[in-house]
Amino acid sequence: MPVRESAGGDERAFAGAASPVLKLLVVSVTFLFIGTVQGVLQTFPAIAAWLRGAGAAGHMIDPLAHAHINLVGGVTMGMMGLFYFVLPRLVARPLYSARLADVSFWLSFCGVSLFSGSLIVLGIVEGRMVHAGMSYPQALAAVGPIHHLLIVAGGVLMGFGYWSFIANVYLSVFARRRKHATAVSASPLLKVNTP
Repeated sequence: MPVRESAGGDERAFAGAASPVLKLLVVSVTFLFIGTVQGVLQTFPAIAAWLRGAGAAGHMIDPLAHAHINLVGGVTMGMMGLFYFVLPRLVARPLYSARLADVSFWLSFCGVSLFSGSLIVLGIVEGRMVHAGMSYPQALAAVGPIHHLLIVAGGVLMGFGYWSFIANVYLSVFARRRKHATAVSASPLLKVNTP
């Protein structure tokens, strides 16, 4: 990102945030597009009937996967990008860590993708079993522990992604201020000599 002077001061402090911001916004728009296409497909009568007939397996596709693609993948990741763009300008200092911003992006992206993708694939696989005559508990048992492992792994990745984002925001706002406040209070010019 080119360095430029603006009314707000030197823009060099914000150069490190450009990459995670762009990645988060592009991924956000992509998830919103995927979620919108999925939502439209789910309104087709044959697909809607299949989802209803699949019971709990269909419920994993709509509303669970659909909601996570749109809200967690689209809206939340878009908000993360917005925070990473606006926060350095509000506090007039760079993000605490560009590396932590990148980590939060990849963990969140992989988590949302694995979680939502698992819900869709497992919903289709288990839904086909239900439509073939199995009950949902039988279909779940036939799939085995991979059902829970995939969903939990996606959830854990999402969780770590969002916690690393929260830590980066918190540290960007407060850690530098504390460091500055400590340096100011330790300054010999500000000490009061008492007799």
